[in-house]
Amino acid sequence: MKHCTVVISGIALWCLACGTNAEGGESDPAATPYPVELARPSYGLQVQTTGRQIPPGADEEWCEVVELPGDSSDTYFVGRTEIAMAPYSHHLIISVAPGGSARLDEEPLGVPVQCSGAHQFGANLVTLTGASSPYFTDSMPEGIGHVMHGGQRLLFDYHALNTSTAAVPAAHRLNLHQVESIEKEARTFGFYNQYIEIPPHSSRSFTDSCAFKDDVLVWALVRHTHRRGTDFEVSWSGMQGDESFWTSRDWESDINFNFDEPVLIPAGAGFSWRCDFDNPTDETLIFGPEATDEMCILFGQLVSADDANSAPQQSCYKF
Repeated sequence: MKHCTVVISGIALWCLACGTNAEGGESDPAATPYPVELARPSYGLQVQTTGRQIPPGADEEWCEVVELPGDSSDTYFVGRTEIAMAPYSHHLIISVAPGGSARLDEEPLGVPVQCSGAHQFGANLVTLTGASSPYFTDSMPEGIGHVMHGGQRLLFDYHALNTSTAAVPAAHRLNLHQVESIEKEARTFGFYNQYIEIPPHSSRSFTDSCAFKDDVLVWALVRHTHRRGTDFEVSWSGMQGDESFWTSRDWESDINFNFDEPVLIPAGAGFSWRCDFDNPTDETLIFGPEATDEMCILFGQLVSADDANSAPQQSCYKF
């Protein structure tokens, strides 16, 4: 028997988890307390991963499929997401296939598999939400959010770096807070600068820019570097004098920027971003998936500025 949230006439009825454990049996929340606490939404859904034990000193990335309760006739309008993760979590990215995914449907529920990203599970996945700190919540502007359905499958891509001397759990809970209606579906974009190289015992700065292919409304930005990232500065590109408007000085606790209201950015305009790094190690740092590598990425959230319900893919990759 699965333990899941069910919504009946707007009332959230909840029990612990969706999915199975790594051995293929059903999860038994009564046997061992779940290592992550997150209050249940008063109107919405809560799901969680089965998770893994991460050995001492290990740097590991796993993917796990979780299913929402209900069936395809149940529609959930989500206006806020909320994430809690166990200590030593490096990041969590939760993806969904808006039109469904045969690949996700074929995967066993709650069985973690080693992976290097959601791309391994099909090209039709989009990011629902994510976090790189133990707790993160994301409230979307009124009328903007995610349209989810009962039985829909989510892919949890989680990365943990265990710097302790004992095994630790990789565990995650997700709250989907419901609203009465959604007019436009939120989408996530990523602007990636993969041309970074920081020699041993040196400091370097890297600046890049990307433009949107369509008129979009943007309301939130997120920096993403690893622990050797210092300042992170974002400027307009192709609009408003190209001036800087946000500088983040902490790669862990100062990573989010929200506009007061969604900003219209026309096609051909976008953002420039600068990543500063300080490398005190004896190794050259480059862009890579390990927690001991580095990254230089500007993430954000947007909707289409026209009458379209959802925006086309707007991410920018420089290889």
